Amino acid sequence: MKKPLFVIFTIVICITTSFGQGLQVGIKGSLNSTWLLNNHVSDASANDQTYIPSFGHYYGLSAAMFFNEKFGIEANVLYGTHRQKYSDEDETYESETTLNRISVPLMLKIRSETGAFFEIGAIYNSLTSAEYSLAVDSFSFPTRDVRDKMAKSSIDAMFGIGIDIHIVAGLSLTTALRFWGSLTDLRGVDAYGGDLSDPDWLTLTYNGEYKQTRAVSAGFLMGLTYSIGKIAGD
Repeated sequence: MKKPLFVIFTIVICITTSFGQGLQVGIKGSLNSTWLLNNHVSDASANDQTYIPSFGHYYGLSAAMFFNEKFGIEANVLYGTHRQKYSDEDETYESETTLNRISVPLMLKIRSETGAFFEIGAIYNSLTSAEYSLAVDSFSFPTRDVRDKMAKSSIDAMFGIGIDIHIVAGLSLTTALRFWGSLTDLRGVDAYGGDLSDPDWLTLTYNGEYKQTRAVSAGFLMGLTYSIGKIAGD
């Protein structure tokens, strides 16, 4: 999966170089607050299951093509981890679902003369692995592979605000806040590791009703970018 995405990323750079007025390439990484939201978990009693704030990250490559000094498009290829922890009110157990994904954001980008920018677009996510872990008191159960219980791909909507801080020549330090959430169902498991798509588990635990699972994240991004050509602020 990584090789085809690298080829796509290389093609984007080539097109950018041929047709864009300005080109910006770089490396980026982000620390994110991550959530997997399902109404069955959200509506459950805190005595049974509840969310614990969880964190993930991503890192990878970026390329942006500017059609004029201020307006362009940006594509990233990112490898990331998305986590959701669970417990109950008395903290008698703690469980966690961990998703590893390759993500390809494609965004419209507006950049001012100060280097500040706004970006909005969509993210295609490809699931590479999914695991569920459970610890009760001091005992940890073996980690389970739950990839077959997750959607293999998903689409997110995202937007962000940030600034490119000029360092020297075309080199800039990029900082930004990004926010994104699922447009499609991720399926998955609950705090007990029960399959939220399994009719038997739904009948036993949730009156047979199916609820979709959505991923939501907010992250602080940092990176180094290099600009070539005419871009606002450079």
